[in-house]
Amino acid sequence: MTDAATISDIAYTQALARFAAGLTLDDIPLSVRSHARLCLLDGLGCALYGVQLEWGRIAADAAVEMAPGGTATLWGHAARAGAAAAAMANGTALHGFELDDVHVRAMLHPAAVVLPAVLAQAETETMSGAALLTAIVAGYEVGIRTGICAGMPHGARGFHATGTVGCVAAAAGVANLLRLDAIQAANAIGIGATQAAGLYCARAGAMTKRFHAGHAAQAGVIAGLMARRGFTGSQDVLEAPFGGFISTLTENAELSLLTDGLGNVWETALVGFKIHAACASAHTIIDGLDVLMQRGLTSENLVRLTIHMTGKAARNVGWRYQPAGIVAAQMNGYYAAASKLRDGQVSAAQYADHKLADPATLALIERMRIVHDPALDAGGAAKRHASRVEAIVTNGETLSAFTEQRRGSSHLPLTQDEIIGKFRMLAAASLEAPAIEALLTLVQSIETQPDLIPLSRLLHVHRPPG
Repeated sequence: MTDAATISDIAYTQALARFAAGLTLDDIPLSVRSHARLCLLDGLGCALYGVQLEWGRIAADAAVEMAPGGTATLWGHAARAGAAAAAMANGTALHGFELDDVHVRAMLHPAAVVLPAVLAQAETETMSGAALLTAIVAGYEVGIRTGICAGMPHGARGFHATGTVGCVAAAAGVANLLRLDAIQAANAIGIGATQAAGLYCARAGAMTKRFHAGHAAQAGVIAGLMARRGFTGSQDVLEAPFGGFISTLTENAELSLLTDGLGNVWETALVGFKIHAACASAHTIIDGLDVLMQRGLTSENLVRLTIHMTGKAARNVGWRYQPAGIVAAQMNGYYAAASKLRDGQVSAAQYADHKLADPATLALIERMRIVHDPALDAGGAAKRHASRVEAIVTNGETLSAFTEQRRGSSHLPLTQDEIIGKFRMLAAASLEAPAIEALLTLVQSIETQPDLIPLSRLLHVHRPPG
């Protein structure tokens, strides 16, 4: 637990609440708005793919059972449900295939928790596109700062930040959307934070890692609605020295990180996108192997592959691979490396059921080892994905590549065309081509939309999933 002596008496929760409550579209720089639109587009694409997967369908069916007759769209489905239930289903789908956006220092997938919460409630409240985009940025900014403050010790304890920090992010976004005042917004953050949940053991094969995002989105809707009606939450929930979010869920935290640069430094602009269908910690492995493969490395001439990683990354993906379903494969660095070497890519096709226990893949993994390299930890959370791959090949030569940041991060960003191409590919799982293009056009001008009815119609798919 964080030493109470390190907890400041600064009202950090209330400062973030004032920011969330007061943020307007005019406050947001144009470049940040543009990036937020890409986050919305990418998130919708990820969700429209995820709804077709087993966990996406189960979550949608459960949402209808929990809250039938609601007005919030279950993306990619013909049904609707109440806002909180829809947020749960859509968040589960969005985080459903390890392709959603990520902020590296916060260790948070913000789209999966903020977008489902604010869009479900915006539909119910008949809000404008400008209100939606503003709420997205409010949720991202508050959530990302909370994740940065919680830091790597939070994950080292076994918490999945998307499930824990995500509740704060979603609550802040909904608080902005509902135009709560500063006290109500602080209550919403308090109600959201007390619902924090997400145990990282889910990476071993259960569907629950996907649900972490859905639950956080649902928690945000609940928090906003209850705060609007007068329900109170802890006004110092983030900084409280005992039982607070930071004091309970992490250690040695610098609370000033919660508000440093708030309103001037826009963390939303530093959210990166994913091109590989794997845990972000495995992406630099894939990128490093790409370099070595261009220099002649193949699955056939590999004798031994050693992958050096930070402690955080090694904990995330460095456990010995055992076939236990898609989630386990996507969270495993060995499987990602073997897939890259065998197929040249790590996309949806590499996670087909028949590939997960392929004897050739398992044999290739036996020639690999992932090790924690303490020297790589010096970069802290901002460089937690850094890795070095070293391959000994059959002619005795050693090939090596160091990758500090994954491709798709804010340091090595994808182009807008690449993000749009990814969206088109993923959305095709649920939508026909004309609807995909209409959705793309609408999102690109979302803040000019007087209401969200056209968006809801495009996401409301009448053909059955699958």
